[in-house]
Amino acid sequence: MRRCLILLLMFLLFSLSSGCALEQKNLYAEEDPENASEVISPDLPSKEELEREIIVEIKGAVLSPGVYRMKGDARLHDLYLKAGGGTETAELRMVNLAMHIEDGESFYIPEKGEEIIMMTSDVHGDQKESKINLNTATREELMSVTGIGPSTADNILAYREKTGKFSSVEDLLQVDRIGEKTLEKLRDFFTVK
Repeated sequence: MRRCLILLLMFLLFSLSSGCALEQKNLYAEEDPENASEVISPDLPSKEELEREIIVEIKGAVLSPGVYRMKGDARLHDLYLKAGGGTETAELRMVNLAMHIEDGESFYIPEKGEEIIMMTSDVHGDQKESKINLNTATREELMSVTGIGPSTADNILAYREKTGKFSSVEDLLQVDRIGEKTLEKLRDFFTVK
């Protein structure tokens, strides 16, 4: 009986101390909400980024292709789900669903067996091959460039994930395994948007 009483007392003390700790934490957040919002990891999007709205398009093998309004910190996976997900024939092996999406971008989800060719229209409406955007390129798109193998493509994606975006093609010099000579060979294949 005495042992049960001691265990009950210990449980009550533990519960009270936990409750006090939670209450103190909430009081701190209420006292200084500005400090609480300033302690944000640099990897997290800013408040302005979260509130910003973008308009993007998705087409191809999705249930509801079209133009959608998304939050500024959205990823392709969010857009893909908003479009109802993929059809039975959707091929996602060549699609980077984890990539950040930007205002005005258009995404194409291919079907199984379909070969992807990157094309864009110029001012006159003619079709031409486009440069690969370092800020949206998939691993496979990066590896389509001569001189970029699997490990270099992974390094480029890791750098982009760590820093958020490339501000210029010259930022490739910050990526492991890419030096001045390699950059000169790669420069004409890439752009930053």
